[in-house]
Amino acid sequence: MSSSTRKSSRKSQEEKPRPEKRDIKNSDRWIFLMKNEIITCNEEGLKPTLCKLRHPRLKTGVMYLLSADCTSVYELTAFKEKFRSWFIGNSVLSNGQMYITTPLDPLFLILPYIINSGETNRFMTLEQIVLDEEFPDSHKLVTCCNPEQLQLVSDCKEIDDDLKVFKFNKEKTLSWLKKKTEAVAEALEMKKIPVSSGSSHCSIFIPSGNAEICKDSYMIFAHGILSEYLSLDLEAELKTFIGLNTTNEMPSPTSVTDEPPNKKQKLTTVVAPLEDYTQGKDLKKDKSKTSKVSAAQKRLDKVDKTGMKSMLSFFSPKSTK
Repeated sequence: MSSSTRKSSRKSQEEKPRPEKRDIKNSDRWIFLMKNEIITCNEEGLKPTLCKLRHPRLKTGVMYLLSADCTSVYELTAFKEKFRSWFIGNSVLSNGQMYITTPLDPLFLILPYIINSGETNRFMTLEQIVLDEEFPDSHKLVTCCNPEQLQLVSDCKEIDDDLKVFKFNKEKTLSWLKKKTEAVAEALEMKKIPVSSGSSHCSIFIPSGNAEICKDSYMIFAHGILSEYLSLDLEAELKTFIGLNTTNEMPSPTSVTDEPPNKKQKLTTVVAPLEDYTQGKDLKKDKSKTSKVSAAQKRLDKVDKTGMKSMLSFFSPKSTK
């Protein structure tokens, strides 16, 4: 082969397109588990958006998902395992994390702003109430609540058809939160979710049809769930308003059936009988009466044993002279 043909073949090999390398570690893709209506675009072609909003309890920024029409808010819960990846088409997403969307009442996110505006003791519009320079996306919450929802936690005055102002009302807020707590407790009781002491913030619910739990236990459990979206002061006020006593341990189930038996505890003290039942009885005599002799033993007793040595004599130590 001539040198010119070798050069041309090398050139053709170098000119072949190589597969494009993709950086899958720094990919800007996430996996969401949500309903179809959440990702549906509105008439203007807008899509659901991720927004960082202030958490009502932590007071820090947390990512939430807003629907395309900005009327619904969804909480994001991350599910991640150590060894997990996603196969998407012809690529691999090394980050195996999955986000689960859960609908959230937007009034929980607006309530801290309404409480803060109540310190001024003035009626204000919702646009003036929900104003946060640290989290500018908070203004999108204005369209998530209608005036009827806002009246559950505030007083409302209608200036004209297009202008309504609001002011915080603590009694309305506590009544609304009490109804929320009762609704959660009723749902837990209907699904027979077992609640136990110290499990008010449990994240995994396992139904059990055997345990009978009192209603107060469900109320305490439901109060713990709602407290994750309330400030510490409002949590304490709600507990007093409902009349819950969470200082003691949560009541245990009244009756439990088909449960594994508890292990027997070892007794630390020796229990002795109060009376001696062996007095006045000959134990040897009683034992001889109760013991049974076999047929072989009876025949052996009839044999003449004179001049016979015992088997133990063969194993006894020899006497030294």
